[in-house]
Amino acid sequence: MQRLALLPVLALAACAPSAPAPMPLAASGPTEVMVQGAAFMADLQPTQGGAQILVSREAPVLAMDEGLLAKAVAVQFCVARAQSLDPRALAVFSGGVWVFDGGCQ
Repeated sequence: MQRLALLPVLALAACAPSAPAPMPLAASGPTEVMVQGAAFMADLQPTQGGAQILVSREAPVLAMDEGLLAKAVAVQFCVARAQSLDPRALAVFSGGVWVFDGGCQ
């Protein structure tokens, strides 16, 4: 009788949404992106909730007031992949790197 009591629980567990599929290795990793005649690095990395794009520049290092420029790099990075930057991607500045929590879609 206890086995029958578990059937509804097991049926509901089968309906639970699945976790996002892991990002293929070929889709991640640093890529050089040219914007306004300067070279930047855009690095697409998987996260628990999807992906993030890290935007950096070797010299001079990106500053906190260059968020719009970093966003242009992220947009260009996604365009090169025939995608667009996730409109929900929020950016955070950390140690010379702009991190866009989101990715291309």
